[in-house]
Amino acid sequence: MLASIKNLSIKKTAGFTLMELIIVIIIMGVMSVGIAGFIKLSTQTYLNVTERDELLANARFSVERLNREVRNALPNSLREATNTAATTRCLEFVPIIASTVYTEIAVAPEPVANTIAVIPFKISDSVDYNCNDCGDVVMVYPLDNAEIYQDHDDTSGKAFEIESYPATDSSEIELKQTAVFTEDSPTNRAYIFNSPVSYCLNGDTLKRYVGYGFTTAQSLPPLTGSNSLMAEGLDFASSRFSVVAASLRRNAVVQIKLNFTRDGEQVVFDNAIHINNIP
Repeated sequence: MLASIKNLSIKKTAGFTLMELIIVIIIMGVMSVGIAGFIKLSTQTYLNVTERDELLANARFSVERLNREVRNALPNSLREATNTAATTRCLEFVPIIASTVYTEIAVAPEPVANTIAVIPFKISDSVDYNCNDCGDVVMVYPLDNAEIYQDHDDTSGKAFEIESYPATDSSEIELKQTAVFTEDSPTNRAYIFNSPVSYCLNGDTLKRYVGYGFTTAQSLPPLTGSNSLMAEGLDFASSRFSVVAASLRRNAVVQIKLNFTRDGEQVVFDNAIHINNIP
């Protein structure tokens, strides 16, 4: 009987007291708050890094594409403008398809001709240049963008549409009409191009426009052709294009500033593109 009473006494004193339970609950609550805060901080850090990486990737793609194309622009073809409402800002230029050195062209006051004698050339080391009523234009000594963006079907000027150039090594470009060039190039350089390209800032987007024709006045943005979205999340007010024209001492330079923003993150690309090509 005495042993049973002792065992019962031991069982009654083997549990937790109310105070101990409260202390344990408080400690677990504090730990839970700390762990939850740590998890939240880690998750937020991951999301911030992901947002920043996406923003950088988006920015780098559009900027690299723009840089590569602008470097290959026809000399003095670059021009930029902003519409009167300050809602659209465009950089326009003419990409070079190929270039060569001519040996003989008709220059005023010489009689008109429908051919240009050139050194055989290619687009690249492995690709022959070929044209058969392709719409390409050959130009000699471009000094002003007004000479580039005007019509190319006159009988006198600096740029004329090509009728044909065979895929094999040929020393002659055939023009669509008989014509005479107004000036010789000091380096006998002839450039071949097709159509202009525009990069336009509109709101928070950057779009690339192609497939439209030449116009004396710059369109903001071009009304014909097609466009593709290059980037989003741009701050229009702080993004800009600026063209510094070539001089006798240096080539043309394009200043580009693009400010990308998203969810409080900001990436600014501010660089200058040197135009290597000369007339």
